[in-house]
Amino acid sequence: MFSSKPMIFLILICGNVFEAVNAYCMPTEKCWPAPYLWGSLESKLVNGKLHNLTDLSTYDKVCKAAGTNAYKLEEEGEGRCMQYHDCSKKGCNSTSSWNIPMYSVEAKSEDDIIEAIKFANTHNIYVTVKTSGHNYAGASMGYGSLLIWMKNFKKFGTITTNMDVCSDTYDALLKVGGGQVWLEAYKAVGENYHLIGGGGLTVSAAGGWLMGGGLSASARLYGMGVDQVVQFEVITAGGEKMTANKCTNADLFWALRGGGGGTFGVVTAVWYKLHQKKAFCEFYMTVTDFNEKTGYNPSTIYKWIDYLVENAPQMSTKWGGYWGFSFALFYYEGTEVDVKNDDFYKGAAALGNVGVNLKCSDSYYKLRGLPENINTDPSGSNEYNIASRLIPKDFVKSNPDKMKEIFKWMVVNGFTTFNYILGGAMQDVATDATAVHPAMRTALFQMETFSEPLIQKLRDEFPNSGAGFNHAAKNETDWENQFWGSNLDRLKSLKTKFDPDNRFNCWHCVGYKEVPADKREANGSAKSLKLSTTFFILMAFPLLVRSKKNY
Repeated sequence: MFSSKPMIFLILICGNVFEAVNAYCMPTEKCWPAPYLWGSLESKLVNGKLHNLTDLSTYDKVCKAAGTNAYKLEEEGEGRCMQYHDCSKKGCNSTSSWNIPMYSVEAKSEDDIIEAIKFANTHNIYVTVKTSGHNYAGASMGYGSLLIWMKNFKKFGTITTNMDVCSDTYDALLKVGGGQVWLEAYKAVGENYHLIGGGGLTVSAAGGWLMGGGLSASARLYGMGVDQVVQFEVITAGGEKMTANKCTNADLFWALRGGGGGTFGVVTAVWYKLHQKKAFCEFYMTVTDFNEKTGYNPSTIYKWIDYLVENAPQMSTKWGGYWGFSFALFYYEGTEVDVKNDDFYKGAAALGNVGVNLKCSDSYYKLRGLPENINTDPSGSNEYNIASRLIPKDFVKSNPDKMKEIFKWMVVNGFTTFNYILGGAMQDVATDATAVHPAMRTALFQMETFSEPLIQKLRDEFPNSGAGFNHAAKNETDWENQFWGSNLDRLKSLKTKFDPDNRFNCWHCVGYKEVPADKREANGSAKSLKLSTTFFILMAFPLLVRSKKNY
């Protein structure tokens, strides 16, 4: 029989070993896998490829050479290219050190992903996940990480009719693969149905856009992206394939719908609800009262602000889209006759000193010019300082004068914004039904700014209103509460359940742990921890043996 004292001592030492192992192994440490071990990983990949990303000069040669072409940036660079180049650096700060992963696994099958995760678990390397690199905060980057690059993952695009999921029958569902982007998803659906998707055609259809909530021009009519999903296929941190829906792994299904991408697992497939094809119109309004020396005439800008604040809370859910202080790009579900009879349209068109362009089609797909027109938002900028804030609908309704005052201050002190109009069907979903910040369900606007004075003004005026996750500032203060609000604690608990070792670790994601600065340098501090722990184990073992002999 063993003595209880040596046993307790050994348990305590094992606890220290566990803590040491959970401090990620970094390239500057002796624990980092030797080249032959990386070669072993490559040999186990079934269809995928292993890429060494340590040649930092490649970024400028390949990624910056792609210019503003978002398609090239998602396809080239073996996973290292970001759509906004400052996010190749730590903290998306162009003056800081590189933040590019050491290796990428170009995954083409589930087995490739599983092998990558198994390797990372064996060698205690943290994992990042990326499709096209649109994250404004650089969450898919990470020095010392193993990147799972999904862009060339196997394709689906299958439409299934009358499909049963959890005892519910759906008229039509679209299955998209973990690496497919919205251009591929829209083309798979074509004119047959209406799909709620992203505006940028190179944005992942099964990654960050969706798991960050998924805002859309028609979200007011049908709900957010997370409201369209009925099922996921996902590979967890343990290398296990799982199906997640409302009756199987329901807690994971909940977390994936708004808890952020790259942290609960690698999504390999998503089933989206499809809606009946309907006619849509695009309403593009711009302020035309412009002087090249003084800029926009404030009186016209202010008329537009007054009109929007007074009418947006009551506008039909058929409307959705984007707006700024000098423009509106709205989409209306209906025909040209329908939209011209709508009160909001008539009032906006009659503001004076505005130009109105209206075009209509029998489907949103054709309205966007697909499949021939594949133009999408240009990217490739060296700096991109976006930030967001949610504006509660109740505030706008109850305090219209104050809302106008805030907006007019912003016009004078920075001007440039790009904003979503929210509400409608988004508010029909319970605040705890998905993992998105509950404030998203009660907001009327998501404001997006590009200068520090404007976002700070909104933070000061709306300190607890939340930020839109997918468009949040890369340095957002109190980021956990601003991204998830009252859903945060449950998300943290589920992170522990599905990823207890925090294998998936990404900037400002649930469970994010910053790699200490001393582990980014070869100073030996982490190695000392491992050596000292081993020493204590060796010292403890003879005590345990002597104890066994004595009893």
